[in-house]
Amino acid sequence: MKLDDDSVEIAHADLPKSLDEIDPKIEARLRRKYDLRIMPIVTLIYLMAFIDRSNMGNAKVLGMEEDLELTGVRFNITLTAFFITYVLFEVPTNILCKKFGPRIWLSLITVSFGLLTMCIAFCTNFAGITVARAILGIAEAGIMPGISYMLSTFYRRHELVTRVGLYASFASLAGGFGGLLATGFHKVPQWGIIHTWRNIFFFEGIMTIISGVICYMFLPKSPETARFLTEEERHIGGLRIKLETLTNSQQSIQKNHFKLAMWNLHTILMSIGLFCSLLCMNSIALFMPSLLRTMGYDSIQSQLMTVPPYAVGTVVCIVLCILSDRFKTRGIIIGGVVAPLMAVAFAVLLAVPMDATGVRYMAIFFATAGAFTGSPMQIGWLVENAAGPMVRAIASATGVSIGSLGGLVATWTYLPTEAPEYQAGHIINLCAGVTIIIVAVTATLNVRWHNRQRALGKKDHILQGLTQEEIEQLGHSHPHFRFTP
Repeated sequence: MKLDDDSVEIAHADLPKSLDEIDPKIEARLRRKYDLRIMPIVTLIYLMAFIDRSNMGNAKVLGMEEDLELTGVRFNITLTAFFITYVLFEVPTNILCKKFGPRIWLSLITVSFGLLTMCIAFCTNFAGITVARAILGIAEAGIMPGISYMLSTFYRRHELVTRVGLYASFASLAGGFGGLLATGFHKVPQWGIIHTWRNIFFFEGIMTIISGVICYMFLPKSPETARFLTEEERHIGGLRIKLETLTNSQQSIQKNHFKLAMWNLHTILMSIGLFCSLLCMNSIALFMPSLLRTMGYDSIQSQLMTVPPYAVGTVVCIVLCILSDRFKTRGIIIGGVVAPLMAVAFAVLLAVPMDATGVRYMAIFFATAGAFTGSPMQIGWLVENAAGPMVRAIASATGVSIGSLGGLVATWTYLPTEAPEYQAGHIINLCAGVTIIIVAVTATLNVRWHNRQRALGKKDHILQGLTQEEIEQLGHSHPHFRFTP
């Protein structure tokens, strides 16, 4: 039996033939080794990606708006430029990730967006920073779906959401960490043309490049080639993913992969949910300093006051993702906890008087906890219910690509002309929270219905007349595959 990598072949006759035959102790050892080697690396590069993406909000209140004359809606245009290319290149970059392998591809694009972030430090006008942000969108497009796809090649389905939640929760932490970095870097004395807000982009760009080098040096290519595993662990690591997804390796892209990945109700629902979730998440990430300034805080205070909500958001995200994996359910937590937090938060911001600073600040905590938890859980839910390496790569990229349109919309939710109430922005995000509740309920009912139909044998006819190779390409349409509700 031949696995993914050409250099690794299993010739052991006594290898497990089903998931039930795999020794739980070996699987526990695999998870522990993956967690110690893979998770710190992907967390680091995602942390830097999110800091590089969202530091515009920090730089804005620390002098960039005045220096580059980002008057009126110019600042919003620079934010939009990023998301246009980010959305357009999501699927192509994740296909390239599958082609070149996550280790090479994630390292390459991390170094690339690190260099681009450094370049922003030298921008002198509105046109320059807009172009730089557009190119940055191309470089960052493959990070989130690429990491999610890579994790799906190492972890089983009900191990996945916890890990996606762990690395994505650092998007929340990145907000607080980015605020602290911005406050520190802007105090670095001027050297040449680099000063205040320019220091933020320059030094964060250097940190990102170093992260890309670390990724290349230490990230394994696949379970079968991971040098930190024993020979037995390498064999089992690759085999358990294939047994669970009921697919063999998919080396070349086929038309059927696009159909399986994109043309199904679960992908459509998760894409809608991600649109709403990423709308809220990016609204918070890009405009929290501006929202805090409406509460009476100055530019430095508004940076520091972002830290507590982000810290709480990180903890909430990790706890809920662990519970989701523990109970093997997604919809109940998303629709019953995560989305209501978002809806309540923006309803409070919309209804409470401007002088009720404490209550409004509490709403920021709720919004951050909900928005930064919803996205990773929905990405995990999408990826684990798509079977086959190429199908998962396309499905994750499709969901994040459509979802990232929400990030584009977020750049226009809080306009300077609507300050300080920002009613339109709060209404848009409130509607997004309610929509996620509807999506979670619908998706749960949908996958439960499919599982019930398959348990009753009503989909067994799909296997009739198919060769073994065709059966291995069925992916999640295989009648023995069970969706996670």
